[in-house]
Amino acid sequence: MNYNQKVKNKCEALLNLIIGIQPFYHKSNNDKKRFIETTIGAAIFYLPKKNSVLFTGKISKEANRKKEKSEDHLYPRKIAASELLDIKWDKKKDPIQSLANLFIEKYGKYNYVSKSENKKLIKYQKIGVFKGAEKAYQSAGIELIDYEGF
Repeated sequence: MNYNQKVKNKCEALLNLIIGIQPFYHKSNNDKKRFIETTIGAAIFYLPKKNSVLFTGKISKEANRKKEKSEDHLYPRKIAASELLDIKWDKKKDPIQSLANLFIEKYGKYNYVSKSENKKLIKYQKIGVFKGAEKAYQSAGIELIDYEGF
C-alpha cells in the first residue's frame, strides 16, 4: 500500500467518525463541541505521516540553533476538526478523497520549531484568534529558515 492509499484508508475511518458525530456536535453546547473537536483533532494527528509530503522544509532559527525539532502544524488540529465537522460530506463527489486531500495539502503540513516556541504558538492558534500560520509565527516572534539538517 503506497502512502496515498494509507492516507485514504485512515481517512475513510476518520470520515465515518466525523459523519457519525456531526448531528450530535451541531446540537451540543460549547463544552461538548470543544471535547469533540479535541478528539477529532487528535485523530488528524494519527493520520499517516511522510516527511517528503507533509514537511514544509522550514525550521525556526531557534530550533535550528538549539538542534531540536518539534513539529508544528501550520493549521491547528482543533480548528481543522471544527472545519471538518462543518463540511456537508454528503454533497462531496468523493468525500474520502476530499478528506485525504485536505490532510495532505492543508491539515497535515508542518514546520519544525523549538519546544519553547511550540508553547508560545498556542495562544495564537486558538479558535477565534488564529488568522493563519504566517500571522501566528509573526505574533510569536518566530522566524523560519530552510532546514538543511543537523
